[in-house]
Amino acid sequence: MLQGKLSLTLLLLTYATSSIASPIYIGSDKRQTVSLTLYNQNLGLVRESREIPPLQAGQEITLEDVSQQLQVESLRIGNAGQILEQNLNTNTLNQQSLLEHYTGKTLQLARLNPATGQELISTVKLLSVEGNRALIKRENRFETIPLNNQWRFIFPSLPQQLLAKPSLNFRSSGTGRTQTAEISYLSAGLNWNMDYVLTLNDSGQHVSLDGLASLTNQTGTDFKQADIKLLAGELYQPRNRYQMRQKGMEVMSAMSADAAAAPREQLQDFHLYTLPRKTDLLNGQVKQVSLLAAQGIKIDRGYSYQFLIYPTLERNQHRVKPELTVKFKNEQGNQLGIPLPAGNLRTFAPDSNGHLQFIGGANINHTGEGNEVEVKLGKAFDLSIHRKQTHFSKTFNGFLVGQELRISNSRSTPAKLELTGNFPLKWSMKSSSHPHEKVMGGSVRWLIDVPAKGDAVLKFKVEMEKR
Repeated sequence: MLQGKLSLTLLLLTYATSSIASPIYIGSDKRQTVSLTLYNQNLGLVRESREIPPLQAGQEITLEDVSQQLQVESLRIGNAGQILEQNLNTNTLNQQSLLEHYTGKTLQLARLNPATGQELISTVKLLSVEGNRALIKRENRFETIPLNNQWRFIFPSLPQQLLAKPSLNFRSSGTGRTQTAEISYLSAGLNWNMDYVLTLNDSGQHVSLDGLASLTNQTGTDFKQADIKLLAGELYQPRNRYQMRQKGMEVMSAMSADAAAAPREQLQDFHLYTLPRKTDLLNGQVKQVSLLAAQGIKIDRGYSYQFLIYPTLERNQHRVKPELTVKFKNEQGNQLGIPLPAGNLRTFAPDSNGHLQFIGGANINHTGEGNEVEVKLGKAFDLSIHRKQTHFSKTFNGFLVGQELRISNSRSTPAKLELTGNFPLKWSMKSSSHPHEKVMGGSVRWLIDVPAKGDAVLKFKVEMEKR
C-alpha cells in the first residue's frame, strides 16, 4: 500500500513539473460502441468506448458530446492509463453566459434607429443584467437599456471557458499506444415508461394487449446506434447535487415492426428488457418501441363501488354511479405470464361499424406473473345506486348501523356489481340480505347480480365497537 502511494506521489510530481503536450479533443465520431440502460426514474447508465491516441503523462483529453446531466461521482474511465483528475464542463456558450462573463467589462453597444434604419455604435461598460434589462455606464452616465432587437451588444471575443457544448476532460498517467477507452456514467435526462393499448374484441370477452416503451432523451447529446436496455422496477438512488435546466421536448415515434416481446431477464429484484436492434436516441426525442404483445386474453368485466360506513346518524341519501372495471390475470394460461412494467393503459372497443373507440384508461402498477390487473375505465351510464341509512342506535360498547343500497340496471343485459364497504372502527356483521366476505384491510365485500331492466336491493346491519 505504501509503495502504491509513493508511486502515485512521484507520478503527480512528474505531471506537475514536466512539459505537458497539447490537449486532445475526441468527439462522438470516435465512438466505437455505445449502450444505454434506462430506468423509470429520470436516470440512465451510459457506457461507451472511444479510440484514443497514445497519451503523455498529464496530457489533457477532452471527450465531447457527453450528457449535460452527467453525475460526476459515477464517472468511470478505463483503459486510458491511471486517472489523475476528471472534470465535467457544462458552462456552455449562450447570450446569458456571455453577458455574465462581460459584466464589469467594456464592450460595444449597437442601437438601431427604427425611424432612419441607421445603427449607432458606442463604447459602454456593462454593470449588471437583471431579467430583460441591462445597466450600463456610458460617458460617465448610468443607463438601463432593454435587451431586444433594437439594442445589441458586440462582444470583442469569445471566452475560452465557454463551450459550444458540454464536454468531459481528464488527465492520466499516460499510455504507450492507441487504445480503446471505456467510459461509463449515470445521467439524469434519460427515462422510459410504458404505454399499453388494450383492445376489446367484438364480444367484449377477450382483449389484445400491446405494450409500447416510450424512451426519452433530454441529456443534450445524441446517442446513435445504441444498444438499449430497459430496467423495470423502483430503485433508490443518492440525491443528485446537480440540477440542470430542462429543454423543450420534441416527439418522434418509431414503432418497432416486431410484435414479439423483447428479450427479458431478471436482474436481482428487477426485470431487464433488451431491445432487439441498435436504436438512435437523439436529444429531445420521445421514441416509442414495441416491447410486448399478446392476443386472446380473457377478461372479467364488471362494476364496482366503494363506500364508507360511518358510526353516526346520517340523514343524507347518496345517488351515485358505479365504476366500470376490466380485470385479467397475468398468467401463462391467459396468454401472458410475464412481468408487466408500470405505465399508462388505454382501452379501445369496436363500435357497430367495427371502428375502434376509446372507452377509458388508467395507470397500472408493476404487476408480476400470477397477479391480477384491474383497470377502472369510467363511470357506468346505465347503472345507478341509491344508498341510504335505515338504522342507527347506540349499543353497550359501540353503534349499530343499518343501510340499504338499491341498484338499478337499465341495460338490456344483466350486470355484476362488486360493492365494498369500508369501516373506521372494528366491526361485525349482524345481518345481510346477500352473502358477504371480509377482505384485506378489514373491509366487507358483496357480489351482486343485477337483472336486465331491473333492480337489486342490498340490506345489512353492522355493529361497530368504540375505540
